[in-house]
Formats: sequence, C-alpha cells, structure tokens
Amino acid sequence: MAIIKNAKNINIQVKNEYKSISKVSYEESEEVIIDALNENLELSSQKRVVKQGFGKESKDDDNKYEYEYEYEEKDIKILVDEGVVKKGYWINEHGKTVIVNNKGHRGYDWEFGDNPNKEMMKANGMSDYDIFNVDLTKSYTETYLKTEFKGTLVGFSDVEDGFGQNGRDLANHFFSKQGIPFVFGVGSNPSNEVKDSGRFKKDFLNNLKEELKKRYKEKKYINQSLTNIYQFSTKLPYYGPAEAIYNPFVNEAAAFIGGIQGCIASYKIYQFQKSKEIDVEISKVSFLDTFGAGWEDGGASGMVKQWIPGLVAMFCLQHFKNVKDKTKYQPFAVIIDIDL
Repeated sequence: MAIIKNAKNINIQVKNEYKSISKVSYEESEEVIIDALNENLELSSQKRVVKQGFGKESKDDDNKYEYEYEYEEKDIKILVDEGVVKKGYWINEHGKTVIVNNKGHRGYDWEFGDNPNKEMMKANGMSDYDIFNVDLTKSYTETYLKTEFKGTLVGFSDVEDGFGQNGRDLANHFFSKQGIPFVFGVGSNPSNEVKDSGRFKKDFLNNLKEELKKRYKEKKYINQSLTNIYQFSTKLPYYGPAEAIYNPFVNEAAAFIGGIQGCIASYKIYQFQKSKEIDVEISKVSFLDTFGAGWEDGGASGMVKQWIPGLVAMFCLQHFKNVKDKTKYQPFAVIIDIDL
C-alpha cells in the first residue's frame, strides 16, 4: 500500500500487486481509521499482509495464505489548557493603565505636578548637587525643556521608524495625551528589536515555557480560575539605558522601555496522546513599562541617570512645569506587543 501525505490532505492509493527484487507480494487493507480531533489528524491503519517466501508461495494446510497484522499509529497532541499568564501588577484608572507594586502602591514616577521641595528631594536620596542641577534645569523655559526632551528621543530613534518618528510620537504623547497608554504594535521597530533579541528568544521564552510545563505537570492546570491569573516567576528581559547609545540592535527598546515592569503572555498547553509528554506554545507577549520620571531620573540614590540627555528635563516638566495645568506632562504606560 502506498500512502501519499501532504499538509492539507491525505490520499491513500492501494495497489493490489507490486514487485520487490526478490518476490511478488500481495497486500489487502481491511480497514483504515481516520479520526480528526481538535483539528489534528490521526491516521491509524490495520493491514492484513499476505506472507510469502522469497520466490516461493507459502500456504498453510488449508490452502490459505498466512496473515500478519501490522498497526501504525501517529502520536498526536491534544490541546488541554489555554489562557494568559502575567508578571507584575497594574490597575485601570479612568482610561489609564497604572503600574503598581504587589500592594497596589504606585511609584514616584507616576506622580506629576507635585512641585517637590528641597527637603523632600533630599529625603528621597538626591544629593545637594542633584538638587542644584534640578533647580538650574527647571529655571529654563518650558519650550526649551520640551525641545531638549523631544530632541533626545528623536536622537535615540532609528531610521526604520521614519527618521525619528517613534521618538516624536512618544514625546508628543507625554506632552498632551493625559496619561493614556502608548502602544508599540506588532511589527513596530521596538517590537521587532525585542522579538529578535537573544535575551527574549533564548532566555525569556524558553524559561517561561519550562516554568509552565513544570506547573502543568504538577497541578494539571495553569490558572486556578479566570480571575486568579498565574503570576510567573521567569525573569523579564532587561534593556539597559546605556544600550540606547551603544547597541544599535536594541537602542529603541532600551530608550523607550528599558527595565520592563510587567508582562502578559498567551499560552497553549498540549499533551501527546500516547507518550503523555507536555508541549507549551506561547502565541503573544505584551510588555509594560512606565514612561515617567522618578527620583532616580533626577539623580537620587547615586544613580547617574541625570547624565543621560533629556531625563532631568523630563523630571522638571513632569513635576514642576505642570503645577498650574496638570493635563500636561503626565506619565503613562508604554506597551509593546509581540506576536509569535
């Protein structure tokens, strides 16, 4: 029996007689069973084969051919669980996605128009030099600070996104969009940079799959319920701020998100019917980060972020230049979507 298979169809051709080098053999097909389960195709065939000797027919005493049954079955995989898992915490607030800690508290990078005094800045880790630098920067005009900030983001942008278009869009969003999320969709340059990076493909994805496989083997589920989403422990990829300057492969990812604070991933769990092995597929990943200026961006805790162009300008716009008009310079969540 000759079987021709392709991705869309299975054609079965049965030839009653075929020749080998040493003999003529006959084959009959008593039954062919084809089952389609969950869009997977299982082909199980039971064959009754005429046994013959090499160049000589072999029959039993009743003048009948001897028969031998052969079974061939494919080990298919069946979908047993699907859903989403997450890491990090965020809340929805008046159309905004606000990233918080596990107690529901937001960081200082989510505050705006608060006009912190010197005592507060010092209490939160800023040195006398840091405070002097902030005071000097906030003395500049609002227009000057906006130009400096936007110019920095454009400078970190790639040619692939339209000669700085991502940087301009991100800056304008900070200026006037009142804190609603900014999404880098599938196929955008930051999305492609993250997707193509080894720390995402090799480290994050593989480790997440192994974690979900282990959990399913132990629990026989991933999420306890639709409202109790599993918080995975796999480490999120990190793109340091310095890479925005020296690493052209992830410069936009480093400039626009950097230290990722949250993630949601869509998964499917399959189990092979015969071997019972588990296979995990991740179909979509979304990363979240805060686009806002915290104490460290002003130089607190010995950080050197204030030496990155535009960060102190952003700090002053967000915390000082909008005291009278808090619709401006609000922090927001940056979301990067990746399809797999």
